[in-house]
Amino acid sequence: LYSVSGLSVLRSFRLLRVFKLAKSWPTLNLLISIMGKTIGDLGNLTFVLVIIIFIFAVMGMQLFGKNYTEESFGGKEIPRWNFKDFMHSFMIVFRVLCGEWIESMWDCMRVSG
Repeated sequence: LYSVSGLSVLRSFRLLRVFKLAKSWPTLNLLISIMGKTIGDLGNLTFVLVIIIFIFAVMGMQLFGKNYTEESFGGKEIPRWNFKDFMHSFMIVFRVLCGEWIESMWDCMRVSG
């Protein structure tokens, strides 16, 4: 039976015994229900955060995207973090939200004149 690969999937269903235990243990039941509600609320918060990042990414593309040329960087190639297309601008806004904003600010100052 150990050579059958499908049994490992069946063994993972043993983890669901925790939910069966929660029926008889009220504190664990309360904890699981609180975690479920929290995950639902985090979905709404994540949706709002993605909308805000989207707005700032489009705004960055409109303000700085057309100015990201090789001439703006002294003939060198355009930096990896830029506002030329939506994917890169989305990633740069996420990077700024994570706290690494100094290099992006200098690049935007360079291209904006």
